[in-house]
Amino acid sequence: MKRRYISLLCSSSLLVMISSCGGETESNSQEADADSTVAEVETQSLGFDAQGGSSYAVPSPNELFSIIKDSHLPYVDGLVSTEQPNYETSKEQALNFGRLTADIAYTASYEKFQESITNFDNLRKIGNDLGISYVFDELLVNRFKSNMDNADSLEVISSGTYQSIIAQLEENEKGSTLAIIAAGGFVESIYLLTTLIGEYQDDDEIIQRLADQKLVMENVLDYLNLYAEEDRVIEVLEEVRGVSETFLNLEEEEVSESVDTEGGKVVLGGSRVIMTEAEFNTLKEAAASYRNNFANATKS
Repeated sequence: MKRRYISLLCSSSLLVMISSCGGETESNSQEADADSTVAEVETQSLGFDAQGGSSYAVPSPNELFSIIKDSHLPYVDGLVSTEQPNYETSKEQALNFGRLTADIAYTASYEKFQESITNFDNLRKIGNDLGISYVFDELLVNRFKSNMDNADSLEVISSGTYQSIIAQLEENEKGSTLAIIAAGGFVESIYLLTTLIGEYQDDDEIIQRLADQKLVMENVLDYLNLYAEEDRVIEVLEEVRGVSETFLNLEEEEVSESVDTEGGKVVLGGSRVIMTEAEFNTLKEAAASYRNNFANATKS
């Protein structure tokens, strides 16, 4: 049985986790089976924490930034807005709080620091509208802004920063708000990534990394369903259906790979999610449609 994990939303903590998680899995397997000629291990899915159990946290667009850095996808002007937000409902505010966290990390990863600073202020504005201004203490704000011109430092700082924000929201029983934030951030990440990719190509590692987000989508839905008694969450579950059904309908195939070690061979086994050109185009359209719907929602 697969164990599901979700990481934290915003910045680039997962960039480190992806590298360390993959390496640790192989290293630990090799050490444990040094005296065996062949051992089978189930590999961890990319982009997921290697700790925890069945509890759900908030998914992260950090895989997006890892993909951007690995693939050297070019920056696309006009994908994100720096207009000051003024959304009317708590659902719109939470969705766009998530959207802005992805946007900030997107622009910061390309060293577009002025856009990142502006949207950090916009994020604080939405936080205030949501009644969660307490998550932005003075120390957090100063650390973020003072390191905005250093992408590497920003990645490290924003990881701990957002974990702190998540913890405070959970402590203040804002679970349903977090679930909607998660959905908004995830959809924005998929929108950005599919737009940056542009056209589908067979056997493209970037497409594979995108397909691997199926598990993240499943966790977003699980997290939302914890609060499915709330009308606004029910609405989000229905509105995100175009994106979620595309992911959930992706097929998977079993894969294995033999790796030579000092003690013999280690067989790494797991599954691979398959995404066709038609499914990529459907996902791209669905993500853009829903993202534009809540990003351009009627403002008060």
